Amino acid sequence: MIFKSFGQDTLKTTQFISRPQKTSKYNLELQSKFEFGGVITALEERGIYEYYGTDMRMGFRKKENNAYSTLYRSPVFGIGFYAGTFKDNVFGNPYAIDGFVDIPVMHMPDNWEWIYSLGLGLATNFNFYDPIKNPTNEIIGSRRNVYIALSTELRYYITPHWKIGAGAGFKHFSNGRLRLPNKSINVLPFSVMASYNFNDEKTVLDKSKISEFIPFNMFSFFGAVGNRNFEYGKADYFKSTLSANFLHQFQYKYRFGLGFELFYTAGALDRVTEDKTNFKKQFSYGVVGLWEWVLTDRIYVPLNVGVYLNRNEENEESAIYKRLGFRYLIGQQKKLFVGLSLKVTETRSDYIEWTLGYTFKKDPNNYQLLY
Repeated sequence: MIFKSFGQDTLKTTQFISRPQKTSKYNLELQSKFEFGGVITALEERGIYEYYGTDMRMGFRKKENNAYSTLYRSPVFGIGFYAGTFKDNVFGNPYAIDGFVDIPVMHMPDNWEWIYSLGLGLATNFNFYDPIKNPTNEIIGSRRNVYIALSTELRYYITPHWKIGAGAGFKHFSNGRLRLPNKSINVLPFSVMASYNFNDEKTVLDKSKISEFIPFNMFSFFGAVGNRNFEYGKADYFKSTLSANFLHQFQYKYRFGLGFELFYTAGALDRVTEDKTNFKKQFSYGVVGLWEWVLTDRIYVPLNVGVYLNRNEENEESAIYKRLGFRYLIGQQKKLFVGLSLKVTETRSDYIEWTLGYTFKKDPNNYQLLY
């Protein structure tokens, strides 16, 4: 566009160059959720009879999908703020920050959406156990706890921007035995929600454009550290994990493998009374079966089950252990990863693993934008 202005003795020409506006790659969505009920018998026996919670979430959904967002039917990734109450100050009024993903279960008729949701974060503001100041709370021994949220909801678009829904879920709070007691709080609430999408464009999905997956192998090595409490009011002890794994990824979403893991527990020389070498008292080890759920080309969820070849009952190690966590691949080559995992022995938390690792792989697949 050209704008001309004329003066008395001069001719001036001013040009305004029109440039195409950069549009966002994502649809922004704000969610509000209210949940209630779902108090299980085990909690009622410990004094929790009511539960209410709210979630405020900001999510992002891609407008142009790559292989993973197409396979998962255009999921929403985002950050949420949670607040809850048990209607009893003995347990506190927790709030949390979490990362979440909403994944459509299947393709639904127009205006309908059925999703399952996963959330992981950190909660605080619990009124934790104290034998003098708060002896009634025998469930949680720390102010800050891991927060895990799982749910499924049926949602309906009442306009291109607004949708409402209802569902049910699972909430879990525990500290990974950083502080005792740690019997955890688990509720199964019902929920209602409403959300507003700032952009009414429908995301393009076309599975026919996804390239056929080329299977490949990888070697993964990681170390993890954390702390663990064995007795209320006593010292915390350092724990660590070293893991070497072989995995085979056979499709976009899943890979499996086998590994060997070595665990160190500080203070074991004072606890373990069996006739063992000092090495076997301080170090446990075992083989682990690996299953990894791949959400994007960077984000995946490890689901592991291991069997100890050497363990110590004084360290509260059972024959079988499990692991559930979250990992993120860093950098352009996507080989270095960080993560957070909960290692569980029997039905109790062992410790929270803060993880750093590296993967040796040559991935022949392309995950770039399809259209």
